[in-house]
Amino acid sequence: MVLFVDETENLKYFIVAGLIVDNQASMELAYKTFKKSLSGFNIPPKYKSKVFTEFKSTLLDRDYKKIKISLLMTVRNASFLILYSIYEKVSPRIDQLTKEKIYIQNLSHIIENLKETGDIVFDGFGKADFEKDIMDAFKDDPRVLSIRPADSQTEHGLQFVDNICSTVRLHKSEMDMDNYFDIIRDIAKEV
Repeated sequence: MVLFVDETENLKYFIVAGLIVDNQASMELAYKTFKKSLSGFNIPPKYKSKVFTEFKSTLLDRDYKKIKISLLMTVRNASFLILYSIYEKVSPRIDQLTKEKIYIQNLSHIIENLKETGDIVFDGFGKADFEKDIMDAFKDDPRVLSIRPADSQTEHGLQFVDNICSTVRLHKSEMDMDNYFDIIRDIAKEV
């Protein structure tokens, strides 16, 4: 099992989401399937490289809704599972140290709900001390075989979970006008 993890926030919520896949090979197969599903999409060449370098939710949510839907359908059809944990903010702004504690706490809720042991891959922060804190927090957890940061441009599971995070955020904030969450509702669980 591999758990891909990302986070998002807005003025009201801090959300950590995890995408559970059987193994790295099943993730790569899903990614290939997703990319193949895009062959008929008409994207202007000047935008294609930007979109295809990394399928970021910031681009897909507004400007490439059909691609977002295809990505979420791929996740659902691959029978992956989603666990997410939400922290409701007391005030719109929280300092970095508090965010780091909330991230670890939310990730802990997700890990506690894993049914089997596995590897965890989280979106890197470029902040070595925080990444070390995350790894140290779970290094002795019997459910965690390994835990490491990765770059979302090269780790396809992180691109998927980035879009899942934004979907949960839009849903929780009652701003999901395109009903993205309905696509993954049956495979997603708040913990």
